[in-house]
Amino acid sequence: MNHALAREIYGANPWHIDPVSFGVLQNILKDAKNGVYDKGKKNNTPTLAAFSNTKIVTRPWQLNSTEEFNGVGVINIDGAITNSGGDSSYGMLELSSMMIQMSRDSRVKGFIILGNSGDASSMAVETMGEAIDQFRKTKPVYGLIEKGGTAASAMYMILSYTEKIFAQSEMSIVGSNGTMIQFEGIPANKEIDGVKYIRLYATKSIKKNEAYEEAINNDNYDIIVNDLLNPLNERANSKTLQNRPQLQGTNFDTGVEVFAKDGVGTYIDGFASFSEVVSMILQPNNNNKLNSNNMTKEELKSQHPTVYNEIYNEGVSAEKDRVGAWMAHLETDSKSVVEGIESGLAISNTAREKFIVKSNSMNKINKLAEASAAPVVTEESETVVDKANSELEETAKELSNIFKGL
Repeated sequence: MNHALAREIYGANPWHIDPVSFGVLQNILKDAKNGVYDKGKKNNTPTLAAFSNTKIVTRPWQLNSTEEFNGVGVINIDGAITNSGGDSSYGMLELSSMMIQMSRDSRVKGFIILGNSGDASSMAVETMGEAIDQFRKTKPVYGLIEKGGTAASAMYMILSYTEKIFAQSEMSIVGSNGTMIQFEGIPANKEIDGVKYIRLYATKSIKKNEAYEEAINNDNYDIIVNDLLNPLNERANSKTLQNRPQLQGTNFDTGVEVFAKDGVGTYIDGFASFSEVVSMILQPNNNNKLNSNNMTKEELKSQHPTVYNEIYNEGVSAEKDRVGAWMAHLETDSKSVVEGIESGLAISNTAREKFIVKSNSMNKINKLAEASAAPVVTEESETVVDKANSELEETAKELSNIFKGL
């Protein structure tokens, strides 16, 4: 008996699951308890797609041939997503181990996470997500929603770790982020059908199983919701948003589901066939996207947020230095300073020398004026002063607007 898998499925373990998958999983578990068990094909089976000219050849994932080819690892997640595997499905621990072996082969140029599922135990999502994060450092990993398939709840969370998510069908369901738990139990110290069920704890074990005892005996669910489900849910949604900042403002964390056609630019990056995603992985320089001249600002921001922020902050700092160098000469020639800032150019040595010469000349004139008799103030001179003050105020307003834009 696979105890680890049984604990995930039958135990009181939180799951990220959509309503359709939940109904299916419930029926499968009921059948299994009643002795109805159809092994069928093994779900979540990885394959290696090798490409020779335009022909696609499916090969064993073990990579036991010495043939030269460019390959793409295909991780097909189409069943219940659990940390441990069983007779009918590979677990995420097994899949990540297989991906490690495949990634070590230089013929494997990248991975496609081919998704059609909507349920996983909470621990399984982090296992596969962390593995994808590691693989992306050396090889591209793309997410693709199977034609007619679903990428809901846990499946979508896993796909959010990939570089880009594509769907093959417009009506595929995406989203349904959320966390739930279901369990059953017998109230403590109750007699049912002539059988008395006793459950006792050591004197000091006042907190042991408190959440479950409160739920079963007193219909108090606050502890489970607040201390178990909410923290797991917040962590999962936080990671999803970190992976896909495009989801900001979409209310994805409420568990809402959308069709793929309505989620372009937020939940997914567009539509593509399997062969088109393969071509994206095999294109030159895919492992060094930062050197690609075709990368847009938004792609850099979404795929490499840390690098984007570093570049942005350096740009802001450089712009402040540039404007500050011009502003040092504001009192000497405000008009020229404003024009220099608006030009977008750094102050040149020639311009700086001209400001210095002009400032020195102005200082000499001011000293001569101070040494001479006080000037006679006339209406004409007052008008000139008022005009100068007005121009200075306008200049200050222009500079203020420039700084607000930084």
